[in-house]
Amino acid sequence: MTDIKKLNYELSSISRYAGLLYSKYTLLILLAIIYYPMRITPAYIFIAAILTPVVPRIVSASQPQAKDKTDNFTLAYTAGRYHFTTENYKYEKLGSSFTLILLLLWHIKVYYHSTYSLPFKLAPSLIIIVYILVRIITGIIIKYKIKYNFMHLNI
Repeated sequence: MTDIKKLNYELSSISRYAGLLYSKYTLLILLAIIYYPMRITPAYIFIAAILTPVVPRIVSASQPQAKDKTDNFTLAYTAGRYHFTTENYKYEKLGSSFTLILLLLWHIKVYYHSTYSLPFKLAPSLIIIVYILVRIITGIIIKYKIKYNFMHLNI
């Protein structure tokens, strides 16, 4: 892989990771707000969103690891600034997928089997839309912010 492609790949990975984190934080805030009127299901999704990235780390920590498993990034300072490692990204991506599946199941349950009034019936779908939009928009903004910082030497 050429240097430019490697830099662009690392930049995209870091920005996607930051998008995952910001969308997770936004989701946690929205689930905490909607907890009281929507009963216990948002609490379960809240707990799952927190624990899903943590559980694989606990399981993999109990298994023997290779001694030299360091990430060799060209953008090591930027990766450290955003707490990016390939393991963190992998676990957050797994947690995001699992949380999105739970949100979709909750949406289906509320849509077909619930007696909520109209504003609360739309809550799961709006949370899914906000979650996905925050993930995409934040990833794009962080990518251009990193490029801007490099262009203007704001390291």
